[in-house]
Amino acid sequence: MENIRELVDQAVKLDAQIKAKTAELNEVKATLQAEGLRELENKNIRFLQFFGSSGTCEVGYKQKMEVDNFGRLVEVLGDIVKEKASKKEEIKYDFDKKFKEALMLLYLGDYKEHDLERILLINLDITEEKQRKRLLKKLKGEYAADKKLLASGGVVEVAEEELDAIREQKNFELVTRFFDLKSVDMEALKKCIFVEDSLSLGLTYEK
Repeated sequence: MENIRELVDQAVKLDAQIKAKTAELNEVKATLQAEGLRELENKNIRFLQFFGSSGTCEVGYKQKMEVDNFGRLVEVLGDIVKEKASKKEEIKYDFDKKFKEALMLLYLGDYKEHDLERILLINLDITEEKQRKRLLKKLKGEYAADKKLLASGGVVEVAEEELDAIREQKNFELVTRFFDLKSVDMEALKKCIFVEDSLSLGLTYEK
């Protein structure tokens, strides 16, 4: 029984510590998120990283989509909607992952055409053509991955604005892969679906 008493005391102590540390962590995260939002709005970008001595903190926007009128959505965008969606029992549409991502980007207008080769040449001073071509093929539009890739190509420092331009171009490529932008009625589209755009925060470190 003495052993049980000790285990109970240990469990209570650990539970109290976890709750205290969780509250402390939530406060720190809230501060980082507020600072991240300020930076995102000041620089007009959608993703950034803060660096510590033992890890990084990622702040960006996360999207959630709801379909309000599937039939109208098909009318607006065509039969590709039917091809990329599956209907579930509870009348919930489960879209192909890439198509759903493109649809949310289209709704939010979160895409823009950029000349990435010019950015690499002029902004980032990558003068060797072969190296530029190699990097262009591997850029993903993902902040951390692209920053690491560019560092491997000799870019010592890259601004958030340049990384955001890369992200916007990759988003543009994804959106235009599925949709003819000139033919989409955006007002009609916004009556078919709703996309919630919320701020997210993540921590990256070695465990």
